[in-house]
Amino acid sequence: MVLSCWAIALPATAQNEEVTPPPTEAPNEPPVTEPAPILAPNPQNPVINPFQNWTPSEVQSIFADSDELDHAAIHLDGRTLFEVAAPLNDEETLSAAERATTIETELEQIAAEFLQSGNPEVLNVYSEIDIESNQPVIYVNGQMLMTVTYLDARINGANSLTLRARQIVDDVETALIRYYEERQPAFLWQQVRWTLATLLITLLASFAISHFSHQISARRRRLKELPSPPSPSPGTESVQPADAPNVTRLRTTLLTKQQINSLGIIRELLQVLQVVLWAGSGLLLLGFFPQTRWLQPLVIDLMRLPVRLIVAGLAAYGLIQLASLWIDRLFLMFQGGTGTHLARSQRLVLRLSTFSQVIKGVVAVVIVGITILVVLSWLGVRVAPLIAGAGLIGFAISFASQSLIKDIINGFLVLVEDQYGVGDVITVGTMSGFVETMNLRITQLRATDGQLITIPNSQITIVQNLSKEWSRVDFMIPIGLTANINQALKLVEDEANAMRRDAIWGALILEPPLLLGVDDLTHAGATIRIWIKTQPLKQWDVAREYRRRLKIAFDTAQIPLGVPQQVVQLSGPHAPSRTLLNGQGTPESSPYSTPIEDSSINLTPDA
Repeated sequence: MVLSCWAIALPATAQNEEVTPPPTEAPNEPPVTEPAPILAPNPQNPVINPFQNWTPSEVQSIFADSDELDHAAIHLDGRTLFEVAAPLNDEETLSAAERATTIETELEQIAAEFLQSGNPEVLNVYSEIDIESNQPVIYVNGQMLMTVTYLDARINGANSLTLRARQIVDDVETALIRYYEERQPAFLWQQVRWTLATLLITLLASFAISHFSHQISARRRRLKELPSPPSPSPGTESVQPADAPNVTRLRTTLLTKQQINSLGIIRELLQVLQVVLWAGSGLLLLGFFPQTRWLQPLVIDLMRLPVRLIVAGLAAYGLIQLASLWIDRLFLMFQGGTGTHLARSQRLVLRLSTFSQVIKGVVAVVIVGITILVVLSWLGVRVAPLIAGAGLIGFAISFASQSLIKDIINGFLVLVEDQYGVGDVITVGTMSGFVETMNLRITQLRATDGQLITIPNSQITIVQNLSKEWSRVDFMIPIGLTANINQALKLVEDEANAMRRDAIWGALILEPPLLLGVDDLTHAGATIRIWIKTQPLKQWDVAREYRRRLKIAFDTAQIPLGVPQQVVQLSGPHAPSRTLLNGQGTPESSPYSTPIEDSSINLTPDA
C-alpha cells in the first residue's frame, strides 16, 4: 500500500517543513488524495504506446545547455526520469554526476527486485520528510532512493520541496511500472513487429530516395552534355534576327547553368536525407527494446558536438546554394528586361553575369564567417571579445596583405567602370584570352590553346577589350604588282557587301563595310585594307568566311596575290645575260634554280 505525506507551511520565521498526520490538511496546500492502485499489465489491453517516449529527452535538448548549476539526469532503461543538481565546484558535497550514478545504481537494483517479484501490486513509492535535514526523502518499497534538495527543486522550477518530491514519486512509480511491462512477452512481440515495420518503411523510403536521386543525376548529366547554342553559320537554314542571337545564347547558357545548380542542390539534399533516414532509423530502433535503449543517450551524448558542427556546415552550405540560386534568378529577371538594342543588351547580360559571380562570392564569405563565429561559440570561445578585437586584428592584417587590398580595390573599379566582364576577350600586357572567371581578387583568362591564365587584379593596369559593344575585322591583303588594282579594289568591296546582304552573315555585320583603299605599296605588292564592323566576338568568324569568299573571287578573276620581289646582280665572265629575277620563277639561262630571298646579296662566281 502506498504511503502519502503531507507538508505544512510554517511561518516565514521558521523556514522549515514538518510531516503532519494524514487527517490534517496543510493550509495553503491543495488536498492530497490516495494514489490510484497499481494494476498489472493486461495482455488484452494495449501494452504501451510504441511511439511514446522512445526518443529520450536529450534529443529535444541537444542544442540546449545550462551553465547555472551542475546538474545530471537520472535514467532508467535509457529514459530520462528527472534531474538532480549540486553546487558548482563544491568539493565538500557530491557532484551532480556522482549523485546521479548513486541514484541510478540504487534504482536499477530496486527495479530488478521488483521484476523478480512478479507482482506489480507490491510497488510502493512514497516520500517522507527527514527531521534532521528537513528535506523530503524518496522511498521505494521501504528502500531509500534519494533525498530531494533545494537545488533539485530549483532546476525544475518547483516552488517547494514537497511539490518536487511528489513529482519525483510519480516519475519513479511510472518508470518502474513501465520497466515491468516492457519485459513482458506481449510487449516484446509487439516491438518485434514494430521493428520489422520500421525496417521495411526505411528500406522503401531509401529505395525511393535513391531512385529519385538517380533521376536527378541523369537529368543533370543530360543538361551538362547539351551542346552550346551554335553560332550562325553558312549551313544554317534558319535566320535569326540581328538583335537576338548572342543575347539569347547567353541567357540560355545562364538558365541552363541555373538548372544544373538547382539539380545539384536537390541531389545533395537527397544524399543528406538518405544518411539522416538511416541514422534516425537506427537511433529509433535502439529505443524499441529496453535492453538496447540505454545506448540512445550514450550515442546522443557522443554525437552532440559532431551533430552541431554537421548541422552548422549543412546550414551554411544550404544558405550559400539558396543564395546563389536566388541571385541567379534575380539577375535573370533583370536580363529579361534588357532592351532590343544588340550592343546594350548583350553588354548588360555580360555585366550582370559578372556581378552575379562577385555577389555570390561575397555572400558566401559572409555566411562562412557567421558560421565560424557560431561554431566558436559552441566550442566555448568567447565571441564578443573576438569581434571587438577584429578591428585591431584587421588593422594589423592590412599591413601584411596590401597586395590583396589592391586586388580587391582594383577588381571593384573594374566592375564599376565596366572595363571588362565574364565572356569578354581581353589582352592584358602580353596575355590574351577569354574571361572565364572574375571576382574581386583575380581574373582568369582561357587562352586559345586552352591554358588558364590567372592574373591578380592589382596587376591589371592597361587592358584591351576586344569584345565590348562591337568588334571590327581589320582586313589587309597584298595584291600582285601586275594585277589591275581598280578591279581588285572593286572585288574586295563587292565581296564584303555581298556578305552583308547575306541572310546569315548579315546578322553579324553591324554597318556597311568601309573600304579604306590601298594602304601600302611595297616590293611585295599593293596592300588593300577594309574594315568590317561586327557583333562582339564575331570578328574572327566573319574574317574567316570573308577570306574564303575572297580567295574564290580572286581565283575566278585571275588576280594574283602579292609576292616579294628580289633583284640579283651577277658579275664575271660567266654571268648570265639576264639579271632580273622577279620572284615568279628563275630564267632558264640562270645557273641558279632557287630564288634568293635576300635581295641585297651581290654574287660573284669564281672564274
